[in-house]
Amino acid sequence: CSPLKSRIMLNLDSEDEGSLLVSCAGGVSTTAHLPLTFEKTNGLTAEITISGLVGGHSGTEINKDKANSNRLMGRTLYALSKKYDFSLVSVNGGLKDNAIPNKTTAVLMLTNDGVKDAFASSVSEMNDTYKHEYAVTDPSLSATVSFSDNTSADAMTKQSTKAFITALVNLPGGVHRMSHDIDGLVQTSLNMGILKTTENEMQASFSIRSSVSSEKFMLMDMISCLMDSLGGYITNFGEYPAWEFKQDSKLRQVLVDVYEEMYQKEPVVNVIHAGLECGLFYEKIAGLDCVSIGPDMQDIHTSEEKLSISSVERVWNYLLEVLKRIKE
Repeated sequence: CSPLKSRIMLNLDSEDEGSLLVSCAGGVSTTAHLPLTFEKTNGLTAEITISGLVGGHSGTEINKDKANSNRLMGRTLYALSKKYDFSLVSVNGGLKDNAIPNKTTAVLMLTNDGVKDAFASSVSEMNDTYKHEYAVTDPSLSATVSFSDNTSADAMTKQSTKAFITALVNLPGGVHRMSHDIDGLVQTSLNMGILKTTENEMQASFSIRSSVSSEKFMLMDMISCLMDSLGGYITNFGEYPAWEFKQDSKLRQVLVDVYEEMYQKEPVVNVIHAGLECGLFYEKIAGLDCVSIGPDMQDIHTSEEKLSISSVERVWNYLLEVLKRIKE
């Protein structure tokens, strides 16, 4: 960006006329890796499934306190481990790191097949507890268990089972901090969107977002610290920078003033807990004053995408007037 001399940027990639976007989150995809050791195990196989969750986008819906099936499975396994002796075979859930997972399945080997009824009763009790806790956000949530007698499988050692459950219980998730600049804005969050058991390790993949760059790195460190203590590690990819809210934005005030004059109403000054290209420029250009605007669009990024022609005309005229004011 060194050839760019201006410190004013008007981004024309928003989809709602009358909405002035003034901040976005930065993010990174982080995967926690935990090495596992397996051994041939015989016994009663139990398959626990947590399903029926609503799910959703981890950027725009993370503040709705919906259940995360991966994290809920960690809670379930730890509660059961305090009553029963078992070894994990696998735990898998979720498809994308930026989507709140709605189904997770765990397979485990019980060393005592005489506890089947008690084990099933414990899962049923936990199902009742979860349905009560998430009655509003996830009314169709369900925790169930099925059994297979006299089976043999490669299951995790007791040590690996304990480490897996410890990681799953203690890995952070959800909203970490709300903004003090803008009411209702999620400032920092993370979502364990994918949980996978491979032949030699656990992989838990997160979408981390924050409109304050230092807090993004703090969450990465939290995951790294836990994995280090358990003998694991993390990998990161797809990092993108935050566009932080500017308290004294002169550009924002110009846009607000011109909008009120032309439309006879106030615009919506908005932020988004997701990434925009503005963050890439904000990171590289010191002192950048940036606002994103655009005409009304629907079903964006799909084959049904629509653009309002009348809105384009209004936004074009609005843009011309804003440019005049900036030059003045």
